[in-house]
Amino acid sequence: MAYIDLYEIGRSPQFSITGREEITENLDLTANPAATSGILKGTVSSGGTTISNATVKVFDINDNPIAHTNTGGNGQYSISDIPVGSCKVTAIAPGYLLPLTIPVTIQLNKTTTANIELTADPDANLSVIYGIIRNTNGEVPIQDATVLLYSETLPEPILISTGTTNSTGQYILNLVPDGDYHLVVSKLGFFLSQTATINVTTSEIINSDVSLVPDADANTGTVSGFIKDLSTGLPISNAAVALYSIAGGVESIIATTKTGITGRYLFANINPGTYLVKSTKQEEVS
Repeated sequence: MAYIDLYEIGRSPQFSITGREEITENLDLTANPAATSGILKGTVSSGGTTISNATVKVFDINDNPIAHTNTGGNGQYSISDIPVGSCKVTAIAPGYLLPLTIPVTIQLNKTTTANIELTADPDANLSVIYGIIRNTNGEVPIQDATVLLYSETLPEPILISTGTTNSTGQYILNLVPDGDYHLVVSKLGFFLSQTATINVTTSEIINSDVSLVPDADANTGTVSGFIKDLSTGLPISNAAVALYSIAGGVESIIATTKTGITGRYLFANINPGTYLVKSTKQEEVS
């Protein structure tokens, strides 16, 4: 007959007796997890070949993680102290795809076997190119820059992959096969930039940061709108519109225009700065 500890061994603090003391030491025992749990074991393999150092992960039925371990040289694993009841198990290893979880039922003080079959990842030998696109002025990350990956093939380079930077200027290009490549990075308001050759071999993770130079002539904005009669809401054509720049609290007119028949006006090629618009309309009186 086999026995199991229902509680973990309790331990009192140290105490001394120097004479005729009456010592009381009460202990609160903690339930032994092994007393209400079982063991899960099995083998991780692929196509009949066992896989060492695969990570085996156990989840409860709500996909909350319970425990994990790694397989040994023979692809076998064993995890003890798993709570009794239903759970799930899966495994992952470099070069293999993550399979679906396997449902298992853990029984009290018993061993449950769950063998896991992995499938080789057909893209395992492909590489990743990643990096950050920055402005040369202050090295500030640039959002929504376009990153194009070209293979350096003759007679013409071939577009392989396209990416866009996020709010922190980051991009990532996956599934890049072996070969020689270069990046072409662009963003409105900046000069286009092309990197030197990037040599890619099997299963590499390559960092390639790029800095873009602002194009002062292209880095301009527009100001447009409608001029209307407040009381009628009707557009005012041929209204005079002035664009003021504001520097040090001083307003200076830098451009003027007139509205069209729909009351619309438009200023183009406006450099970075602070501005305001004023408008009025005059007519000849007899």
